[in-house]
Amino acid sequence: MRFRFAIAAVAAFLATPVALPAQAHAPGVTVITGTLLGADGAPMKLAHVHLLNSRGSGLVARAQVEPDGRFALATVRTGMFRLEFTGVDHYSATIPLFAPSHITLAVDVRLKHYAYADTLDKVTAIGDWNQFGFGDPKPLTRQPDGRYAVTVDVTTDTLAYQLLGLEATAGGSHSINGTSSDRWVYDEGGDYRSVIAARDGHATIVFDPAKLDRRPPGEVSVTFADPKSPEGRLYALWGDWQAERNHMMDSAQAARKRNEHTHYDWAPFLAGRIAMLPRTRDPLIKQLVLEQILDATAMGGKIDTLLARRIIAELPPTSPLWAFFEFGSPSRMMAAYRAARGDSAQARDTTVFRPTLAYVDRAVAENPDSSVKAEALSQGVMLARVLHDQVRSNEYYDRLVTEYPDAPDLAYLKAQFAPNRVWQAGHDVPAFHFASLDDTTVTYTPASFAGKVYLLDFWATWCGPCIGEMKYLQAAHDSLAARGLEMLSISLDNSAEDVRKFRGGEWKMPWLHAIAAGEWGGARMRELEIIFVPRAILVGRDGKILAVDEGLRGDALLPTLRHALEAAPTP
Repeated sequence: MRFRFAIAAVAAFLATPVALPAQAHAPGVTVITGTLLGADGAPMKLAHVHLLNSRGSGLVARAQVEPDGRFALATVRTGMFRLEFTGVDHYSATIPLFAPSHITLAVDVRLKHYAYADTLDKVTAIGDWNQFGFGDPKPLTRQPDGRYAVTVDVTTDTLAYQLLGLEATAGGSHSINGTSSDRWVYDEGGDYRSVIAARDGHATIVFDPAKLDRRPPGEVSVTFADPKSPEGRLYALWGDWQAERNHMMDSAQAARKRNEHTHYDWAPFLAGRIAMLPRTRDPLIKQLVLEQILDATAMGGKIDTLLARRIIAELPPTSPLWAFFEFGSPSRMMAAYRAARGDSAQARDTTVFRPTLAYVDRAVAENPDSSVKAEALSQGVMLARVLHDQVRSNEYYDRLVTEYPDAPDLAYLKAQFAPNRVWQAGHDVPAFHFASLDDTTVTYTPASFAGKVYLLDFWATWCGPCIGEMKYLQAAHDSLAARGLEMLSISLDNSAEDVRKFRGGEWKMPWLHAIAAGEWGGARMRELEIIFVPRAILVGRDGKILAVDEGLRGDALLPTLRHALEAAPTP
């Protein structure tokens, strides 16, 4: 999704203070109405409007759009929400919604059509047969008439499926509905599944490229009945920020494809936001402006110490804006504490981490949103570990597990800190097997490295932090390979060709490579607790794990590897 708003237009909205309506449409009810149309301005085959919790983790209400494009939904709840709009053949769109009391809202939305790939080299399907997992898609075979097809064995009278390799901007990893459907069902993730009939225990998926809508996909359009309403101004400001972030990410992605480094220039955006502050009188809108300045600062933007102190003073841990996923955790306040010092180089200085942890503590205690509390606890686990306060870190972790068992970050933390985690120092390396990238007759297992000190590096070319580790991995190989260090990088990319292309650029990666194509998010990676990348594991000559993640990133990598080799010299 891309949102384009002029800063001047946003500034005009900010000049008027936010005032909630004196009376809702009905006592005790929030009502949302409007139209939802496709990129061509016509109703879509099937579309829905979803009212979600602020971080998108729970459904509050849902309405199926009428055949003429109209919709209406209602809720008795108040607070911070997300309105998500979805339709067959289209990207989803989101609107932030703050309703501290019951409101009425009228909004018309037009979605952006899927942008299809220019060439369809590899079309695959996922579906009921593999629980829509990405790890084992079925390839479709090109037919003489130009269509693609695959037949699937089924035990029911219908088959639901989605296709991979069609959508352009996600590199083919986005799963979307196909061109042959008897009906569609929402996939609970922003897209739709195609459903076809099965006969005699078989169902044939047929994809016809000629049926793809190749017209320009357009842009998302959101029109409020009252553009100067609190909801309209909040969305305008939020949408402008989304556009800037998208531009930053597009620039970074383009630079990675060129195997170049990039430093995004946040100065124009920050100047525009800072200019808004004197004209912004509504407290919530002012908090949003400060939050966006903070977010840009955390991603490399520069602000002076006075502005940093203002952010600390005026962006409280109780702010409802922390409930938006895009703004991360209250731990993001670290960027303000660092800028307030005027010394961004001291990334691990306790004068930065300790006040950040205190701010996180207040968010846990005082913020009314449970998702914010859970996020703050998870970040508290990490911050306390940085401060070498293991007792406090364990307290945060135990509380998170007990009070918020469905917290999104919990799986990530369990992979690092749970007593029964798969990868932990002092334990035997778990069984693994990965096919070699360079020789299809070779499979790497723990037996392949018996008697050796070796580093396992799980990564992907689409992972920015993974690319950031390349110079450290290269230095480790250059200085320690002759002393017996083995390195195996396991790629989670969708194809071996993506890795080969990357290695043809700045980073040659002259060590062992394996590929787990399409397994990101799959059952095997979940079992191995590879739920985030990069992940690094160092294994000793006896097959015992020596270190995991910590001590194997950045400047800490080389000393850790040297110590391991010295402690277990080559026989």
